[in-house]
Amino acid sequence: MYGLKQAGHEWYKTLEKILEIAGLKRYIGDEGTYVNNSGDIIIGTHVDDLVGIAPQDKDLDGIEASCEKSVELEKRGIPQKILGMETTWNQEKSEVILKQKSLIETMNTTYLLAEIQDPGKSGKRPSLPLDKEFFNPPNQDESLGDPGKRKFQAIVGGLLFLNRMTRLDISIQVNLLGRRSSNPSRANLTAALATLKYLWQTKSGGIILCKPRELNLVVYADASYGGETSRLQSGVLLTLGDQPVGWYSRRQDVVALSITEAEYIADCEGAKDIAWTQQLLQELKVKIETPILKTDSEGAYNLSQTAKFLRRSRHIQHRYHYIRQQAQNKAQMIVTIPGKENLADHLTKLIPMSTIRAWKELWMASSGKSSS
Repeated sequence: MYGLKQAGHEWYKTLEKILEIAGLKRYIGDEGTYVNNSGDIIIGTHVDDLVGIAPQDKDLDGIEASCEKSVELEKRGIPQKILGMETTWNQEKSEVILKQKSLIETMNTTYLLAEIQDPGKSGKRPSLPLDKEFFNPPNQDESLGDPGKRKFQAIVGGLLFLNRMTRLDISIQVNLLGRRSSNPSRANLTAALATLKYLWQTKSGGIILCKPRELNLVVYADASYGGETSRLQSGVLLTLGDQPVGWYSRRQDVVALSITEAEYIADCEGAKDIAWTQQLLQELKVKIETPILKTDSEGAYNLSQTAKFLRRSRHIQHRYHYIRQQAQNKAQMIVTIPGKENLADHLTKLIPMSTIRAWKELWMASSGKSSS
């Protein structure tokens, strides 16, 4: 199919030319985003869907008029959905809430059916499957047949989408379940269904994005034992103006010989995310203070500041010393914080539900009501 006029790459080449004529250029760091020379008009694209952001509605009129010379535009006003996420806009507060309520309802209706309970009627508080035996059951021989395996893989696929877009509170559960996709046990399927029940009880929750009081870039990084392999778990949470704008939980590529090395590797991943975000903001002509990378490892912090521990750390691959270069060039500030204050902690290990609830208050809305 490649080379045909309806192929995807042909459309994107055409779209780029149309937007260039309208005075927009493509981001270097994000090929689906376009910005004008002054940086105050941003166009996000996904196939043939376009979302425009500008100080005022009239600022988009010239862009629309230019594009309509080449293609027909269907104006839908303020977006009600973005990539399947329900959006609630509050222009007075410069606030938007992103939710995936409909997807959660669809998944629960499909896979739980009559098992769904309304928390208002049951009186039970929502909880996550935090028992390690859910993810690493002692009896691994109790594997699922093909129908159960396909059901498990479909659920995990939906959970991955939910986690990446709006629900960082299920990150570690989804990450651990994803590793079982090739050979899931019955206990793993039970954990996936329990996660769906938790999402059903918190389906009105979503990410709050609002105009920050001060524009600062802070990244939290953490590492922990992954559970079933020698490779440890990295967790990184990127916040802009105290709001989460990116997060991930994944297994490290190499086998670390110490927890300090694992933390150092996670910190390096966080430093790279800072550099990419800085580049993105520069293209928008947004100035920020020196970014801060927060870690709860004194050893990793010392490695980032000096080479005095070389004898004990010379086995660490050279590429992970990128964070030291950033610190020495004063491009980033690396600081240590107590482990209980590390917001990336829940991306690397199973922690008490009370802690997750406390952190959710920082960045999530509940039942349509935003929290500060």
